[in-house]
Amino acid sequence: MTLQRTLILTSPTATGEDVKEAQRLLKRHGDYAGEISGEFDILSAQASYRAQFRLGYARPHQAFGPSLERLLTGDAKPTAAMKKLAAKRKRQEKKRSGLRLKALAEMKKLIGTTENPPGSNITKVGEFYGVQDEWCAMGVTMAYVKAGSTGFAKGSRWAFVPYIVAAARAGQYGLTVTKDPKPGDLVCFDLDNTNFTGHTNHIGMFEKATGPDTFQTIEANVSNTCKRMSHRRNSPTRMVFVHASK
Repeated sequence: MTLQRTLILTSPTATGEDVKEAQRLLKRHGDYAGEISGEFDILSAQASYRAQFRLGYARPHQAFGPSLERLLTGDAKPTAAMKKLAAKRKRQEKKRSGLRLKALAEMKKLIGTTENPPGSNITKVGEFYGVQDEWCAMGVTMAYVKAGSTGFAKGSRWAFVPYIVAAARAGQYGLTVTKDPKPGDLVCFDLDNTNFTGHTNHIGMFEKATGPDTFQTIEANVSNTCKRMSHRRNSPTRMVFVHASK
């Protein structure tokens, strides 16, 4: 199929057989982990960005057009400049993978951290961030800042889970939504079922998969402490996995 339009995020989302073909191509090259739904949603848009980034586009964006289709089908080849930029980005990606593992190591150091006194939200995490309050998001922020992240910032990014999800959905600050979390990525929990527009939500750090549909996290602000937790992907609670790359 030759694409007759450029697919972008719209309201309502674009649908059709051409979207399915775009998703199949992105999936074949490892850029897309979602369903072949025929709906050009956030995951499809971010996968298009990743494909362009990987191929060496100078200015990748969240769209799937004819030029990207030709590159993914093999009907066109990247230019020499694109190949050079793609090689540079591949080297940088290895460093970013190291960042997530460093953040996970920092998060492990927080296990056993408690509020003093219990129920007060007063912790060393809040002391680090600069605010003594609910501290689940501050916990992952502390871990990433100590790991050397530039996408997380002490005192400003992040203390509020919906802001993290919004940034990931927009592809900002090195955050993207993923369905294939890696150790060191984030797990956001929509506890009040408002799709992260409300205030009752939670976040932890993905530590490892423990089965086909189960995984283990490290979470701060759980019963006055930071500890390991176990979850199922098919839980009734909406979860958004966030991939951190800088």
